[in-house]
Amino acid sequence: MPPPHGREATLLPPEQQHGGAPGQRPHGSDSTAFMCPYCEAVLTNPGAAQCDSCLRPLPQKGTPVLRMMFPGGELKVSVGQHLVLGRDAGQSPVAATFTQYDNVSRRHSTVWLDPSGTAWVRDEGSTNGTFVNGERLPRGVEAPLRDGDQLRLAADVTGTVQLN
Repeated sequence: MPPPHGREATLLPPEQQHGGAPGQRPHGSDSTAFMCPYCEAVLTNPGAAQCDSCLRPLPQKGTPVLRMMFPGGELKVSVGQHLVLGRDAGQSPVAATFTQYDNVSRRHSTVWLDPSGTAWVRDEGSTNGTFVNGERLPRGVEAPLRDGDQLRLAADVTGTVQLN
């Protein structure tokens, strides 16, 4: 099977990222991928000054990044990028992170980082809820995320928020 491209390649489970067996990762490997915040193309070189697809300048070091560590892998969101979390690959470029969880909605919630560096989450009408530090968000309500927060989708998918 050829490797995914575009939005589908934003995050791959570690065993698919490097072609190894589940649980086996090459020394020093990184299970994350970055995507362009403008055209959402997967960046082969996250340190590049511009996107190879749309040729727009990319945020550089010192620019805030939202990182979320979930059981299925780490997600990174750049300033200006909105990322849908859910099981539907047509709506969420990181669906592979959540497909094993039947109680996560196809379009569960959206996370983003605004220009001031504040991270946000919004429940997109999920069946089983989006929770920040144990508190359920009402449908459509935007809530800020802080470094160290616990972001939970449904009952059993909890991620830790890091802002740097």
